[in-house]
Amino acid sequence: MKLTKKNIDRLYQFTRQHYVEWYDLQTELVDHLANDIEAIVNENPSLTFEEALQRSFKKFGVFGFSEVVEKRTTALSRKYWKLVFKYIKEYFRVPKIALTLFLIATYYTVFTLMPDKIIFIAISLGALSIIPFFFGIKIFLENKRIQKKTGKKYLYQNIVSTLGGLLFVPQLFIQLTSFSKYVEWTTTIRILFSFAVILFSILFYVAIKIIPKKLAENFTKQYQDSELLNKA
Repeated sequence: MKLTKKNIDRLYQFTRQHYVEWYDLQTELVDHLANDIEAIVNENPSLTFEEALQRSFKKFGVFGFSEVVEKRTTALSRKYWKLVFKYIKEYFRVPKIALTLFLIATYYTVFTLMPDKIIFIAISLGALSIIPFFFGIKIFLENKRIQKKTGKKYLYQNIVSTLGGLLFVPQLFIQLTSFSKYVEWTTTIRILFSFAVILFSILFYVAIKIIPKKLAENFTKQYQDSELLNKA
């Protein structure tokens, strides 16, 4: 049995009815269901498409697609962070490590020369808090625009919109600001703090500017040649 476009459309509808809202995940499930249904009907020619669909769906167990959604979300989050760490490593190799060390040294020098270190710390941590939040909103609005234009929601875009959970880290920086006045800012502490600020700056840069593009490219490559995607 070869599924028709009408059958494929029905499978997409079926995944939505069972609370799979992400189009990229719908496509993976539709691909799996389509192959399984074809195999079931070939073994049992008397079965209708709907009967074969129900048999295939029963194989997902009592929780249906929910476990698949959870596992796929976890897997994509891990992939996001693997990409983040992959590109961060580049900043600790020649020639980017020279730039990284220069930034740390510059920040440390300015920090040391500042007469009011508490204000400087507040500005630094404030920037690390506000900038990711601002870009997180920008990415979220861009995803909404794409969703409105295409009528589809993508799981990878949802991961990107929260920067893989990184968007919630700035809350920690806000709390650290209130404790900074109780710290004795020795040379060692200033060096460590300078390193941490630059490291998180690089982390946010990679998460905001590089990873969204890489995930989008990966998604396009993965689905652009999909027969099911072309039929949908």
